[in-house]
Amino acid sequence: MPSIQTPPGRIVHLEMENFKSYKGHQLVGPFKDLTAIIGPNGAGKSNLMDAISFVLGVRTAQLRGSQLKDLIYAFDDREKEQRGGRKAFVRLVYLLEGVEELLRFTRTITTSGESSEYRIDNRVVTWEEYNGKLRSIGILVKARNFLVFQGDVESVASKNSKELSGLVEQICGSDELKKEYEELEEKKASAEEKAALIYQKKKTIGAEKKLKKAHKEEAEKHLKLQYELKALKREYFLWQLYNIENDIDKANEDLEKFEHEAGKRKIEQAKYLKEIAQREKKIAERCSNLGKYQPELLRLKEEIARIKSKIESSRKEVDKRKKERGKHSEEIEQMQKNIKDLNEKMNELNERRQDSSSRKLPMPDSQLQEYFRIKQEAWMQTIKLRDEKEVLDRQYHTDLEALRNLEENYQQLINRENDLDEQTERMKSRQKEIEDSSSEYKKETTNLKKQLRTLQEKHRDARNASEKLKTRITELEDQLSDLTAERYENERDSRLTQAVESLKRLFQGVHGRMTDLGGMEAKSNKWDDKKIEGLMKKKEEYELELEKVGSIRDMQIKESEISGKISGLEKKIQYAEIEKKSIKDKLPNLEQAKRNITEESRRINVELSKSRAEVDKRNTDIRKLEKRINEIVDHIYTGFSKSVGLTNIREYEVQKQLKEAQEQCELERIALPVLSDAADGPQYDFSELDRAHHQPSARDRMDAEYRQKIESKTSEIERTAPNLRALDQYEAIQEKEKQVSQEFEAARKEEKQVADAYHTLKQKRYELFMEAFNHISSIIDKIYKQLTKSNTHPLGGTAYLNLENEDDPFLQGIKYTTMPPTKRFRDMEQLSGGEKTVAALALLFSIHSYRPSPFFILDEVDAALDNLNVAKVAQFIRSKSCHAARENQDAEDGHGFQSIVISLKDSFYDKAEALVGVYRDVDKSCSSTMSFDLGNYAES
Repeated sequence: MPSIQTPPGRIVHLEMENFKSYKGHQLVGPFKDLTAIIGPNGAGKSNLMDAISFVLGVRTAQLRGSQLKDLIYAFDDREKEQRGGRKAFVRLVYLLEGVEELLRFTRTITTSGESSEYRIDNRVVTWEEYNGKLRSIGILVKARNFLVFQGDVESVASKNSKELSGLVEQICGSDELKKEYEELEEKKASAEEKAALIYQKKKTIGAEKKLKKAHKEEAEKHLKLQYELKALKREYFLWQLYNIENDIDKANEDLEKFEHEAGKRKIEQAKYLKEIAQREKKIAERCSNLGKYQPELLRLKEEIARIKSKIESSRKEVDKRKKERGKHSEEIEQMQKNIKDLNEKMNELNERRQDSSSRKLPMPDSQLQEYFRIKQEAWMQTIKLRDEKEVLDRQYHTDLEALRNLEENYQQLINRENDLDEQTERMKSRQKEIEDSSSEYKKETTNLKKQLRTLQEKHRDARNASEKLKTRITELEDQLSDLTAERYENERDSRLTQAVESLKRLFQGVHGRMTDLGGMEAKSNKWDDKKIEGLMKKKEEYELELEKVGSIRDMQIKESEISGKISGLEKKIQYAEIEKKSIKDKLPNLEQAKRNITEESRRINVELSKSRAEVDKRNTDIRKLEKRINEIVDHIYTGFSKSVGLTNIREYEVQKQLKEAQEQCELERIALPVLSDAADGPQYDFSELDRAHHQPSARDRMDAEYRQKIESKTSEIERTAPNLRALDQYEAIQEKEKQVSQEFEAARKEEKQVADAYHTLKQKRYELFMEAFNHISSIIDKIYKQLTKSNTHPLGGTAYLNLENEDDPFLQGIKYTTMPPTKRFRDMEQLSGGEKTVAALALLFSIHSYRPSPFFILDEVDAALDNLNVAKVAQFIRSKSCHAARENQDAEDGHGFQSIVISLKDSFYDKAEALVGVYRDVDKSCSSTMSFDLGNYAES
């Protein structure tokens, strides 16, 4: 991944006035591509670095001062007290290469010593503009990507993995998002907690709603039962009124029948009277003609005797007819009276219907007493028949209950048969699903097993190839190690030979080495650069082949995944077979159960037919007994009925039942359906009744059923004690749930918004971090190799970075592991001091290559290094500081940069292009500098 590119440039020189140990105005420079700052300890070398850091905006606390006025020059305590009126500044002159433009950055400490003034090209600017200009040329003040303070190398070397992660965050800028990230994380946690609390509240309200719903349903059930009871009573009373009106209609039919019979009897009476008159007339005529027929007297006497006999017979017939006429007259009179009484009674009944205030049939006390006496007499005379009827009623109700039980059992069997059909169908459907799924599982298992075999073969081949390649690479490394050691020995021998030759020229007594004088043969195996190059190339080819082989671990993981899938599918197949077997075992049982139920249904159906016939027979017998009882009662009540103006006593009983039913309806507040409310009483609407209610034969059964249902409903209502306020409470809890649901939706929306913002910022932070990490990780091994390679170890060491948490890398650490030449991989804390320094420098240079500044200032980074490592580091810095390297912005191992290095070691600063000497001016009691250009003394 490419690093951030910046325009090339370099520091030309530095101007200071009264800064730290530098008194007055001093000019430092010019600075070359690689400038070394040298001088004795305490001369002010680090103060010069502080001056560069100061003008580039570094905070005072990082410049070994607690406040700005501490940075103003003061020789002694007296001057320290007086320096409040003195000002100090540092000016850095920077050259933008390519456009050849000079930029002058100036930072001044005001005379108060409390604040800084920033200038660009002598123009006062704000810190934001000043910092923006520095950023435009690649200077990141906060990240300090342009300098390494004294002790920074040791600090980096001692950092743990979390601190290294923080260092990468600082250089990539993701640390600027840390505060906002933590705030959003806290807000996210708070929003999640809030949403969880509201959700818990919603669950609580949901549970409460469920309870209230149960109470509501119980209350609704109670109200429904009350409504059903009221409807049942309404239907019952309507049914009673229907039967009462039927009884009235029947009485009216009887009245019409009696009137018709009376008319017929009157016609017969008139006929008989006419016949009697004719016969009397004939008798009178024959008596008057008696004398005329004297001669015939004897003949006539005989005839008279015969006629008398006939007359006597006729008279008897006449008497009989008279008696019949009298009887018919009485019957006609009685019928007329009954018709009149019945009409009067009907009128009175209609008047009573209109009178809602009176609910009892008017009857004097004497008549009531007579009524009850006759009723008792009728009861006594019909007690035997009533006992028979009661026995028949009990048998009828027993048979009716048995019929109901049979019907219920039959219906249960039908329902059970339907359930078995559905269950059988479901099982067959499930069986087909299992067979299809099992087939798919088996097919998938076969394919996976093929894949597994292929993968196992590939894994085996890869493992064998990997082992062979590793063995070959190890052999090549051993050969390279031997050749490297041999080359080192040959180089040492060459140097010794050269030294001996020089000694021979200088001293006559030197004849050569003992090995040469002893006649030892020269070693035949000499260093061959082409051979080692060939071995290296071969090793690289093997390593490339090893990479192509792929990761054995990945193959193992994939193999394990496929094995797991196969195992899972085999378990599914096993469970499917078990379920299929279970269904196969259950289906015959279901079919047998269905056959048993079908057979039982046939048997019960036969019993149902017999039971219905028995119930109908019982009902017919009961109707016959009722008719006999009514005839006896009517005969007993005949006189009383005439006295009270009733055709029969049942009319009174019917009227009484009608009044009681109407009174009960009003008491129960039951509104009956009315077609019209005429003057002679309301006309009820009986269309709501089923046809079954119209059967007179089912009257007693229906009455018993109604009473039983009403009693059952009443008992059920009495058993329940609902909270009737639950309806209102349920509505309130619904409103509360709606409110909480709105709160929950708002909380979820807020949580989503915060989570989205959090994840967006997290992704941004992740991308910034990973961009830096990937760049640093990709380049650190190359830089470390450059810092550690030598003639003895031309390959150098190895270094790499690992993330402890790849998902959230900035939350945990970065593991930095290095392997110096000829040593194993080890963590930083296990390295020696010099190895730690080299490793830390490799990391610093890698980090610098990500956010490269045009110059790099290093303060005694070589302090802990031996001469060999100092030379390696110096050579690396020199390679990066040369003009060509600085112009090459696409270098794979990092950008070039101008280097300003503070060093006390000649093996380092002898590689510089210029020296800046810092010394203590005793006369002026301050630090001073001088410059020396080494360009004329460069190695050819």
